[in-house]
This record gives sequence, structure tokens and C-alpha cells, in this order.
Amino acid sequence: MVDYRCRIDKITNLYKIYDYDMFFYQLREGILDEQFREIFNEIRWAREIKKLGSPIPEKLLNMLGKLRERIVDYYIEYLKNNREIKKIKDPDLIIGLGCSNTLGFLDKRVEVLGKLVEKFPEARVLLSGGGMGVLKTEAGEMLEKLKKNYKADEKLIILEEDSLDTLGNIVFSKLLLKKMNILSGIEKIIVVTSPFHVIRVHSLFSRVFPKEISFEIRGHDYYLNKVSNDATTRKIVENEIKSLYRSDRIFNIVNLKEEKKNNFKVDETSIFYQMLLYHDLYKNRRDILRKYYVCLETYKI
Repeated sequence: MVDYRCRIDKITNLYKIYDYDMFFYQLREGILDEQFREIFNEIRWAREIKKLGSPIPEKLLNMLGKLRERIVDYYIEYLKNNREIKKIKDPDLIIGLGCSNTLGFLDKRVEVLGKLVEKFPEARVLLSGGGMGVLKTEAGEMLEKLKKNYKADEKLIILEEDSLDTLGNIVFSKLLLKKMNILSGIEKIIVVTSPFHVIRVHSLFSRVFPKEISFEIRGHDYYLNKVSNDATTRKIVENEIKSLYRSDRIFNIVNLKEEKKNNFKVDETSIFYQMLLYHDLYKNRRDILRKYYVCLETYKI
């Protein structure tokens, strides 16, 4: 039998360091703690380890289950109370993040994008989203919908079609803006996504884009008005936490390297290389490396 005692100890210790009062304190302070997501991931492992015969007490599993629910509750409360991070009145750039349109989320994002494009006709627009085995990328689909339904100046629209997840959206968008020599002139950005996606986008965007840039993460009202504790919402939020945890791992790899090397800045170059090395969606993607190599700092290879 595989010995999972070390993992069991880690799960137990993670549970001990957090009490419920800390959750409410951090919620009041608006803190999005990376450790919440680590705990959530370890709890996900707990029952799988139990199935393999390792001696995790049922009492501990029940306690962990309750903690998992509290973490989901925390994120749902955040969605209810923090719908938009900032209010940007005159953006230099509007970024639209692509997604599947299965539940109509892409249409809703384009609806918000279209209104913003018409309200701020001089702002550049960056549509971000690729696709695997598709005839049309998410960025391409958004462009088509914008041109069909709104007054959009195609000369101001930029397409980023390599990203396959949120981390890719943000990293490749920044690299593309650098490659086009546009980034340095941008001071204010509005990012359009879905409300349940706001937490992840804010966390990643604030770590990748320059701190000098003001940004607002805007979610469409369609889902904001329905944020609740129902099963569908909880499932979506759980997926968001797991996805953000995967992105955290990429940043943590970079942070570990930073500790070992002087003058090693954690930026999109460092993250980009770690994505090519460790990210399942981008591992060994030489085509992406060739595309963005010109704006990477080569000493970090």
C-alpha cells in the first residue's frame, strides 16, 4: 500500500492553522489568501487517499469537508460583495477574455464589450482567447460578434489567439502588447469577463501587469444577479478555486527560483518559461516561443 502519511500530516496541519474566525476576518479585509486555495486542494485529495486504504480518521474527513464548504462560501461572499474592483472612466485599453459559449457566457461578455467599445470609441480593444481543434478561436468569435452587432473600429482591435486558459490570456496579452510597443503607453484598462471569474482574473492580472496600470475587472450582470449558494454556483466556484490553484503553482515555481538567484524579477518572462516547462496546456509549445521570443528577456532562459 502507498504510504500517504506525509500528505495526511500536511492536510491535518493545514487545517489546524486556520480557524473560522480567520475566514471572516480576511473576508472583511478583502484578502484573497493563496493558502485558502492550497487548503482546498489538499482537502480534495483527502477522500481519494482514504479510498486507497490510508488511515485518515472519518472525523478528520468530516472536519475537512466543512472547511472546504467554508472556503467555497468565502469566495461566493466575495463575488456578492466585490462585483467590480475599480471604476475606470476613460480606459486606454479594453480587454475581452474569451470562453466557451455553451451557457451563453461569451455572448454576455461581448454584450458588455460592445457597450464599452461604443462608449469609448478611441480605446484600443484586445480580444484574448485561442482554442484547440476549432475552426474559429474565441478571440475570432468575439471579433465577429462585435463587428456584426456594434460600432467597432477594427483598426483598434488586437487579437490574441494563443491562450487556452486565464493565465495564458493575461501573460500572452501582456507579451503581445509589449511586442507591438503599446504597453508603455497604457495607464488604464478595463477587463471584461464573467462575474464568477473576477477573483481569478484580478489575482493573476495584478501579478502580471505593471503596478502602475490601473485596472477594473468587469463582470456582466447576467450572472452577478444570480450569485447564490445553489449547486450550480458552488460547482462553478469550486472550479475557479482549482484553476487558480494551478496558476498559483506556476507563480510558486518562479518564486522559488527567485530566492536562489539575485536580481531575478518575477515578471511575464519568468512565468512564460515556466508555462512552457510545466503547464499542461503549453508544455513544449515552440510555436508560442517563436512568436514571443522577441519581447522576452533572454537571460532568463
